[in-house]
Amino acid sequence: MKHALVTGGTSGIGNGVAHQLAEQGWKVTLVGRNVKRGTSIADAIGGKFIGADLSLMSEVNRLSLLVEEPLDALILCAGGVSFHSKPILTTEGLETTFASNYLSKFALSEWLHSRINPNGCIVMVGGNGKYSNAPSDWNTPHPSFKAAFKSALAVDSFAARFAKLNKEIRVHTCYPGMVRTNLMHDAAAPIRLVTWLLSKPVEKGSSYITRLVTEEHQEVHWKLDTPMNIYNPLSEEAVDSLWAYSKDTLNNIVPNND
Repeated sequence: MKHALVTGGTSGIGNGVAHQLAEQGWKVTLVGRNVKRGTSIADAIGGKFIGADLSLMSEVNRLSLLVEEPLDALILCAGGVSFHSKPILTTEGLETTFASNYLSKFALSEWLHSRINPNGCIVMVGGNGKYSNAPSDWNTPHPSFKAAFKSALAVDSFAARFAKLNKEIRVHTCYPGMVRTNLMHDAAAPIRLVTWLLSKPVEKGSSYITRLVTEEHQEVHWKLDTPMNIYNPLSEEAVDSLWAYSKDTLNNIVPNND
């Protein structure tokens, strides 16, 4: 039986992917903050639940140490967006959106890729590939959508480099489009309504992630079910800077994490 670890598994796209894989006979370990909901979902699909707040790198590290069984797929869906006008910092001093949406993906990929079976995969929710206005000063906290765009740029840039370094597994990012999740629950009511009307059902959005897990594809970046180019990609030097920042940040919070 193939084994998948799904972050963000208690709601939205992660929850959809967990159900779809379980229906196809996979063993699923789902990760989320809501223990009651996570336990209920795990019981319903015959899987396992691990509670963790992935905006905290100490919690991400704890999660990585709890994963002892080999994996066939690491599916990274955890994330969100803040609607505050100022950056919100975690207790570890990191901007919350960047920590959840990007750093947790970097950390889990780094710490768990050696436990993924050959021909297995890492699949991450990524951005739409258009980052002309996304900031790339990684050490500076940004609010709201600036933080979300910066995180998406970082995910897609990191994934491209990670795929080159780890050819024994498949590495993908996928932009599923607008999906009816609780991502916008803190937005103003008119924004929530318009977003809901323009979005696709969770089952459809999740299916784009699931197919990259269950089918073999070589391209790294995807939009829905089509390979995607990154417009104005970061230079190799900028990716080096992102990588160094990410490693240094993890080492400062979780020393000796290798």
